[in-house]
Amino acid sequence: MKSRTVLNMSAALSALAFATFSVSASAQDAPKNSDTNDKPKADIIVTGVRGSVEAASTKKKNSKQIVDSIVAEDAGKLPDNNVPEALSRVTGVQINRERGQGQGVTIRGLSQIQTTVNGNNVNLGTDRSISLADIPAELLKSVDVYKTRTADQVEGGIAGTVNVELRRPLDLKKGLTVAGSLRGAYDEYAEKVSPYASLLLGERFETGIGEMGFLLNGSWTRTYYQENYVESESPDTVCCEGDANSPLNNLPAEYRNVVIPYRTQYGTESGYVTRPSLSGVFQWKPSDKLEFILEGSYIGSKERRSIDKMWTLNREWNTQFSGIELMPDGQTIKKLTISNPNGVPAYIEGTYNTLNRDLYTTNFETNWRPTDRALLHFSTQYSWSKDSYYYVQQILRPYNLQSATIDFVSDAYSRPVPSITFNGTDLNDVTQYGVNRFQDNAGVSKNKEFASQVDLTLTLSDNSLLRSLQTGIRYNRRDVDRYYGYRDGFPRVDGKDAPLTAFPGGDQASMVGPDLSGSPQWYRIPGKALLSSIDAVRAYIQATDPGNATRFSSELPPSDQGQTFTSVENTFAAYAQLNYGFDVGFPVDGVVGLRAVNTWGSSTSFQYRIGAASAGYPLIIEESSGRGNFMDYLPSVTATLHFDPKTQLRLSYTTNVSRPSFYDLRPFFFVDPNAATPNVDAGNPDLKAQREWSINASLEHYFGRAGSASVAGYYKKATNWTYFSREVAADLGEYGLPGRSGTVSQLRNAGDGTFYGVEAQIQSFFDFLPGALKNFGASLNVSRILEARVEYPYPEDFPGAFDSVDTSKWTANAALYYDTPKFSTRVAFNYRSPYRLYVWTDNPAYSWYNDATYRLDAAVNYTPVKFMTLSIEGTNLTGNDPYRYFGKENLLPLGVRTMARTVQGSVRFRF
Repeated sequence: MKSRTVLNMSAALSALAFATFSVSASAQDAPKNSDTNDKPKADIIVTGVRGSVEAASTKKKNSKQIVDSIVAEDAGKLPDNNVPEALSRVTGVQINRERGQGQGVTIRGLSQIQTTVNGNNVNLGTDRSISLADIPAELLKSVDVYKTRTADQVEGGIAGTVNVELRRPLDLKKGLTVAGSLRGAYDEYAEKVSPYASLLLGERFETGIGEMGFLLNGSWTRTYYQENYVESESPDTVCCEGDANSPLNNLPAEYRNVVIPYRTQYGTESGYVTRPSLSGVFQWKPSDKLEFILEGSYIGSKERRSIDKMWTLNREWNTQFSGIELMPDGQTIKKLTISNPNGVPAYIEGTYNTLNRDLYTTNFETNWRPTDRALLHFSTQYSWSKDSYYYVQQILRPYNLQSATIDFVSDAYSRPVPSITFNGTDLNDVTQYGVNRFQDNAGVSKNKEFASQVDLTLTLSDNSLLRSLQTGIRYNRRDVDRYYGYRDGFPRVDGKDAPLTAFPGGDQASMVGPDLSGSPQWYRIPGKALLSSIDAVRAYIQATDPGNATRFSSELPPSDQGQTFTSVENTFAAYAQLNYGFDVGFPVDGVVGLRAVNTWGSSTSFQYRIGAASAGYPLIIEESSGRGNFMDYLPSVTATLHFDPKTQLRLSYTTNVSRPSFYDLRPFFFVDPNAATPNVDAGNPDLKAQREWSINASLEHYFGRAGSASVAGYYKKATNWTYFSREVAADLGEYGLPGRSGTVSQLRNAGDGTFYGVEAQIQSFFDFLPGALKNFGASLNVSRILEARVEYPYPEDFPGAFDSVDTSKWTANAALYYDTPKFSTRVAFNYRSPYRLYVWTDNPAYSWYNDATYRLDAAVNYTPVKFMTLSIEGTNLTGNDPYRYFGKENLLPLGVRTMARTVQGSVRFRF
């Protein structure tokens, strides 16, 4: 493994953090904390660890919903490097990590999350949300995880809502504020330093027409990453029964039911993501009764990603099998050798992808109090975005490769993983490689979105049953479109794969391979070199593959119209909710509300049919369209029982809805009527939205300045789960083949999902201890999902058959911190139990699982002068790698991906 230096630095950082606790505890008394009744000042940016924890606790206590928050410790300083990483510390939240950072997020076992910025719904391209990983931590004031909703909140995610709160100028102290940060993070596998920078400029001042403020907040980051992996995929029995030429016929009779992964591969994934961002806000408060806000933001992501793989196809046609060994179950392969007189199907894949995402948002809002008992809120937003990619891909094949041995449980890693041995082949000779295929692929998704809403809040009384009435309306329109195209070229010279050395860019071919024990190295054209040679590649394909010459005559691939579509979606929502309160020996208050949402829209795509043989099998393409119109009624009821000023029980019944993706709803199909039993590949305009209702309870106790303890439970029922399958259809009339039977492959609504579990958390600073010990604090949270069950349309006859995807039964976080005005440190541990990664529909018993993951991070901060803080931080200090396997009971190793440790230093300043 690379970079012993990082290992030593990581160990040193851990030791430093723990030593800090000891030294601090034995030091003289730090300056006394201010009285516990003092409230943190709202106009101060710097909060520190204690202030961050206290602000999050206050949000939770005062919210109408069940919500957990992460609050920035300082301008440009969340506790972690990006939003998903920070959310992994929240009770009931689970994340996965890819390409060096946290990526996907689930809340209480579900991934259908709605994202909002300052409370306003935001989407990217044709998606129903934005990538939280693309939002720079340096820009944020706080992040809120809403596990329940009330009627005044925008609908859209059955898992919950993640709201990102950006700073506004009237949050700042009066006068000029300048704050920023510089940071460098070293990745042990990429062996590069990732730079990060942010700057905030704000001015808050009084004028003759009221208080005003301006704020500009920008950041620029570049994150380098590299992951190494060895994996198998798609385990199943060998095809095909009754066919004398099939690979099944080459298996001895006693092995005909053996399950063999279709592919085994070594690989490495490397590159960088550049994320520029900027937000600007003007805030004007003419009086205490009137406020205007005008704001806009830009969030960008520019990624350059190289993927290099070498793989074998383990059960292809004409494959000969030998040396077969089985796992103890007598059904799953353990080891085999594959051979083929025409060459073993082993390939080298090199892909270079340029991915660009640009999101622009604008928002205008005003708050007006015409009387002391009325508040009128108006806001309107317009956003637009573009999500695009273009990649080039080379598929190479070594000449004269006759056999390969695949050991699916080798000892090449600390736990069993697949390994490949190529027998009698020299991979170090560049002249022994041919270019089997070249592909380039392009896609663009665009979104234009307008929303406007009016809300009215009327205070009815201060102490009677009905305290206030809130009502409002909201209109939203989305115009989305997607372009997609690809083309394949098969260059041949003298009837063979074109020599790599003769292919454009081949003179720059170099060896690559993952940094894993026993991994082979192989030649390929570096992705960046391949992309820079694209014009020459197109000309070479036209010369060596005449059948595809026309497709490669244009700069970009021609459109695959089946995946190209345009859609318009409108929603109109109206809501009303009553805030109530009464006393039964202790105060009780809450909200009862209903949100009614009408959604209507249309979508246009294309349908494909292959014409008759007599006409030469022409491809017939016709435009197709679909429409929809439906209503959702979303009631919600909450109650908070205040047993005393520090202890409360929060109860709620809430509902929500997640609409299907625009891609899945597109009215597309492809069919070949000439087939004896036609199969239709299709979108599904009839997909139903997923709906959920849940019952929630949270018992909470608050103490001290930042102390809290809570226990929560929930039960959630979700309908209309989705599942991709191929089903028999008695009549294909709707696909232009009336009276004919066949099959239809598409995404369908499956059964219901049931989720219930419990959560517990406790956090406190040790203010009751003497001297410097009072500056210590700790937090602990645990989440146990007791049931996460989705009723998929296959028999429940194997372990984990109905396990929900991306759902761990256990999640835990523990943190120990020390905080004074000059010095602070934090050590944090995160644990996530095994979870199902993917439902393998061909053989669900061999679905993919991720083993338990754990992560240790540490940080040390020092503020030598009031305006500057120095930090050193380390992530994944124990070097935990994601390990995966097939089947809930680990029927066969899937493989491992390495996850880098990082060490970073930073400086933050504020004036």
